[in-house]
Amino acid sequence: MTNGFIFAVSGPDYAGLAQQAAATVAQHHPDIPIDLFTDQPCDDPVFTQVHQLSGSSPRPRFEALLQSRFDNTICLDADLFVIAPIADVFALLQHFDIAAAHDQRLNVSTHTLVFHTKPVPTAFPQYNSGVFGLRKSDETHAFVRAWEAGYIAADLGIDQPILRELLFESRLRIATLPAQYNVIDMDLIRSFDSRTIAPRILHSSLLRTGYKRDVSTATTPEDLVGKDFMQFLRDLQEADVTLTPKPIQRVVEAYCDTRPGTKVHPQNNFTMKYSKRTRLRRWWAELKVPFIDT
Repeated sequence: MTNGFIFAVSGPDYAGLAQQAAATVAQHHPDIPIDLFTDQPCDDPVFTQVHQLSGSSPRPRFEALLQSRFDNTICLDADLFVIAPIADVFALLQHFDIAAAHDQRLNVSTHTLVFHTKPVPTAFPQYNSGVFGLRKSDETHAFVRAWEAGYIAADLGIDQPILRELLFESRLRIATLPAQYNVIDMDLIRSFDSRTIAPRILHSSLLRTGYKRDVSTATTPEDLVGKDFMQFLRDLQEADVTLTPKPIQRVVEAYCDTRPGTKVHPQNNFTMKYSKRTRLRRWWAELKVPFIDT
């Protein structure tokens, strides 16, 4: 059985982000191949193989999952940092067809609450496709094709509502990853302490939006979350018996307890520029509404 990571991106911005993310994968998994599916030229040695996208699929992820040369594939979004080993997800794929984590923000009307074709019980979660493990089989390939077809037909611009409905109806075995394997809401983990396992992946749209708008200087996890919070994550890792053979025997208190009211994202050049542009976009959107209505 072969294991491997893949990234699937189009355009120069996302290709650059994929290289940045892949470097963090390689740091923790130097012996596991990493493939890139892209429409851009790339000779970065972090990638074992680079596959040119055919352009036949509306989202690179679908083509990459279907064309992956690995028996067990972990497909990663480009806007993330891997900060600890995640190879144990491959072990899950020996027993399950799909592995993914819940989206931690389930009450978002523009995303996780988007209705597709049928109601799904709230108790069945929205899985985030940014960290997506897949075991190769006829059944999983048929699932990806159905996901792709549903995405094309729905014209929603996002693929996760279709993913949720298909998984709800599917007989495939789903391994639900802990939130630490795909941390989307950084503020959520402010309450973690040494009783929890340490985060493995930091996944933030700040990286994607900032990179595309040429304001991102977040090239490391510390750039993204700040020096103090990164030290907190390192302390959690050192106390995590699943990561460290001889963990430090001390209590790591929750960040929200030691620094109450302190936000995760630092007020550095990257986040200040991003925040300013976001506020301007919101102001302009509100300003335009009366003119549109008259």
